[in-house]
Parts: sequence; structure tokens; C-alpha cells
Amino acid sequence: MKRSPPAAALVLLLALLAAAPACQRDLPPDAAYRALVRAMADRDEEAAWELLSAGTQARLVERAKVAAAAAPGVVTAGARAMLAGDAPLAVLPPTSIVVLQAGPEKAVLRVEAPGSGPRDVLLLRERGGWRVDLPAQ
Repeated sequence: MKRSPPAAALVLLLALLAAAPACQRDLPPDAAYRALVRAMADRDEEAAWELLSAGTQARLVERAKVAAAAAPGVVTAGARAMLAGDAPLAVLPPTSIVVLQAGPEKAVLRVEAPGSGPRDVLLLRERGGWRVDLPAQ
């Protein structure tokens, strides 16, 4: 069965639209870091959480459990809520982001923000995109 040109164009358009979300998820490392900073400033817990590596998420869950145990009834054991907290007061947009290393599974950015010196930020490719791996403290 031969498709008419409008039908073929519609099929192509639907295929492109289906692929678009996958393209948006695979941001380059510096864009993924900027998206995390923006999500934190906007107190978008869900978006910020999704931009963190699995290791960082696990460390934050443990930290939230410890905080909740230390102050029962005062602090909830929600790592995502702890992540956003007073973030808009603490998150300053970076003045400079330089990609120092970008391999297939790991990237390192040199990030500078107002009032602080440069620091290196590790990103790992997980779940189909770049995720920020915060250091254990």
C-alpha cells in the first residue's frame, strides 16, 4: 500500500517527536550541571534529584536518615527535601564552567561561582545521561 505524501510526512514527524525527549535527556556535561543548579535554585526537588548520580542519591538518603534519627519528629527522613532546603539562598549561578575531561562514562568540569574559588565537579553517565556526582562529606 502506497502512502500519500502527507501521511508519510506525519509518520516522519511522529518519529522525530518520539525521539526528541531522548535527545533532551542526553545533555552535554556542562548543560547537565547548569540544569542541576537551576533546579536547586527553583527548589525543583524532582528535577534536581534526577540529575544526581546513584552514589550521591544513596549518600543523601543515608544523611537524611541520620538527621531524622538525631531530631525525631523535627526532621523528616526525606533526602529530596533536604536537597532543596534553602537552596535558593545558597545556589549561585556559575560564572565559569570549563570541561576538563569528557569521556564516554565520566566528565570533569572546573566550576567557578561568585565568592568561591574554582572546584572540580565529577559527572557520571548513568540512566542515559550525565549525572552530577557530589563528593562524600
